[in-house]
Amino acid sequence: MPKTDVHIEASVKKTGKPHQAVHAFVDFEKKKPERHDITKMVDYTRMIESKYGAEAAQEFVQHIHDDIQCKFKDFIGTLKKRAGELSNGDTAQVPVGSKLNTLVSEAESKLKGILDYFGVVEGKNVRLYRVADEDVELLRRAGVNADDIQHCLAVAAKALEIAHRTGAALDFELIGRGALFHDLGKSKTHAIEHGRLGAEMGKDLGLPTAITDIMEKHIRGGLTEAEATELGLPVKDYRLKSFEEKIVIYADRLVDIIMDGVVKTDEEAEQRYEEILTAQIKYGKNDITLKRYLGYHREIQALMGNS
Repeated sequence: MPKTDVHIEASVKKTGKPHQAVHAFVDFEKKKPERHDITKMVDYTRMIESKYGAEAAQEFVQHIHDDIQCKFKDFIGTLKKRAGELSNGDTAQVPVGSKLNTLVSEAESKLKGILDYFGVVEGKNVRLYRVADEDVELLRRAGVNADDIQHCLAVAAKALEIAHRTGAALDFELIGRGALFHDLGKSKTHAIEHGRLGAEMGKDLGLPTAITDIMEKHIRGGLTEAEATELGLPVKDYRLKSFEEKIVIYADRLVDIIMDGVVKTDEEAEQRYEEILTAQIKYGKNDITLKRYLGYHREIQALMGNS
């Protein structure tokens, strides 16, 4: 396939801009197969457009297009070469039928490798998720104020962006809806009990347990039983177990930093995350909570391929 520099050069010729961040995202070595998966293209395109603009999204699609074209050109070239080899030399006395079977078998294997690389696998379904207007209306009807709804929408968008950047096989609906509903309890109180109250409200609304778990656990990023006792909450283990849960909590912290104006860009929020949480008690809370938040940051950044 074309190297990243070739894609950048093509973008410059076409648009006058290199769109380096887009091409680097697609060609990041540790995540290349996931980011070439055509069943994820719609979600990746949305993410890139929201982050870098419509032209960048166009260049992302062009990148995948050119890589597919290159793979199949290579496939045809290999097929022609093997056909020539099987028609000459030491295989000349081999029956035509046997030669043909060999060629077909090799072609099938090569083609399967190409399709697998681009996520085209038999029985695999395309699953897309975006925040539903009906869910936002549920927040409004429950009494969540406009500012808190805006926060919830921002957390959902950030959580989904992070999830896509990991390239991991995650439950995007759980991430999106868990983030959207995480502060449902603020319709009743902004105190620490809003997580528990929100989870109870969510159950009454018929939300899945996996979502109400996120709502209940998001307080301080997943409390231990000892911490719950100290804070006067029902004594149970609130610790986070799945990446979906951790991504929502991580996004919640990032959005607070961004919306409070502590940083100028989303990128800066991630780059200075540890510095900000360590320096400002508003975000880090206490030593135990801070350690937990920093752990999620490092774990998720590592999943995205960042040190």
